[in-house]
Amino acid sequence: MAWEDFLRDHHRPHLFEVKLKVTTSTKILAARAVLERLALSLDTAGNYAFHTEGATIYAAFEENADAERFAKVFKPEQTTRDSEWSSKAYARMDDVTYQRITRLLKRGH
Repeated sequence: MAWEDFLRDHHRPHLFEVKLKVTTSTKILAARAVLERLALSLDTAGNYAFHTEGATIYAAFEENADAERFAKVFKPEQTTRDSEWSSKAYARMDDVTYQRITRLLKRGH
């Protein structure tokens, strides 16, 4: 779902913020594609959307269970709540995490 449409249609969704170590646009786009494939492979129950700003990828989920399944892959550094999001988690995607995700996708999750 498109980011703007998702935010318009879903009040206080769950946000997952992923900081990337890569800085080239090609690598950022590749990382986002992998994250989108991961979300798809998790058989999400609700809607979700992705947005990229610089070397940060935001994944927003309608359902908490979907956000939690996504987060388990990353082992978030911090989880908070605020007025805009029902939950908000932060993680970094380094080479080890990227390889773990690609292995999960190859195995069919």
